[in-house]
Amino acid sequence: MKQKRWFTLFLSLILVLSINPSIIKAEVAEPTIAAEAAILMDADTKTVLYAKNANEAYYPASITKLMTALLAIENLSPEDTITFSRDAVYSIEPGSSHIGIKEDEILTVDQALHGLLLMSANEVANGLAEAVSGSLDGFSNLMTERAKELGALNTHFMNAHGLHDENHYTTPYDMALIASYLAENEYFLDIMQDMTYEIPPTNITDETRYLYQQHAMLNPSRNPSVYREYVIGGKTGYTDQAKHTLVTMAKQGNTTLVAVIMKSDKATLYTDTAALFDYGFSSYQNLSLHTTNDIIKTLPGYNVKSGQTYQSKNYGLGLVNDASVVVLNTIAPNDIDLVFDLPEYLDSTYQVGDSVGSVSFVLNGQTLLKEDLIIKQVDLLPEPEFSFMEKYQIPWWLIGLWGIAGICILIAIILSIRRKLARKKYSKYDRLFK
Repeated sequence: MKQKRWFTLFLSLILVLSINPSIIKAEVAEPTIAAEAAILMDADTKTVLYAKNANEAYYPASITKLMTALLAIENLSPEDTITFSRDAVYSIEPGSSHIGIKEDEILTVDQALHGLLLMSANEVANGLAEAVSGSLDGFSNLMTERAKELGALNTHFMNAHGLHDENHYTTPYDMALIASYLAENEYFLDIMQDMTYEIPPTNITDETRYLYQQHAMLNPSRNPSVYREYVIGGKTGYTDQAKHTLVTMAKQGNTTLVAVIMKSDKATLYTDTAALFDYGFSSYQNLSLHTTNDIIKTLPGYNVKSGQTYQSKNYGLGLVNDASVVVLNTIAPNDIDLVFDLPEYLDSTYQVGDSVGSVSFVLNGQTLLKEDLIIKQVDLLPEPEFSFMEKYQIPWWLIGLWGIAGICILIAIILSIRRKLARKKYSKYDRLFK
């Protein structure tokens, strides 16, 4: 009897868990972050999952070099060469990060990017800046302009390396936006996978330069307890004014997250970042709603024939881009409402590819995503056969008048015939009695 009761309780537990999956995937409480500012962002949708002073301006230090790398990747080829100017080599602060590049030394862009991202070399940042724009000042302006194009509106760059300048600042939110674009760049991610890298002797230097990845969450040899296999990219930074800064990109499944830590101390820099990723990957999901192959709405198409309006087509509508949202892992696709902004019908001139409106994906009254809708397919319907009246648009009242007129004419004809017959009859009698 006791065994039967335990078996019943076990089945009940299984039933409850199957009905309420949120018990299995419960959301994790927001982490406590020691740094003065931090953010966790989904790289694909730019959804903010956690924020602490995320829109306040801070000095970025060497995480600046992520913007330098983005511009270099967008404007140069890996095989291009850079000849380092005197200004690029000697304008950096003594004792700051470098790999000993000399004036007139030549590196490839690929070698320079490794020196920039792995070793945070400041003179390399200057060399890349001059290669892209021709001058250090011109490059810093280009950095700010490109940041604004990406949506980083509260950022102002004064140099390519991040050494302190009072007018050189960004926000955790802006830095996460910049990093999210790099997280999609295969070349950047390939560089991030190189834990070590060698620059062979050059036109000036006879020795091989050995580089190594300084981001501890990317490099297991630096600190195995900090290393995370899901981390795919990032950049460290430090100045006396900025304190420790850190940008980290991580991916699990189809979800890529970006964590930014600003004005932190060394002891909590990586623990804060790990806590953000634990929170993000445990509590949130990248939920796919519809792909561009889906027909999510149908509109009738009307035509005119013989002056008559009729439905001639069905227009199948779909998305311009795949629709996915980052939401708590307890949310299912059917929890999200679709709100359409569309006309009631279309005329027959529309074709596949034409834009017709939009759809918003709404959860509990909050719009998560809005996407344009285009015509994906057109289904033709058979043309109707119109009656004589419909074809020539003859109104019923006119038919009625014609009917009355016809009856009157018929009566008149009948009366006329009867009168003629009567006259013939009388004339016959007249002849007989004369």
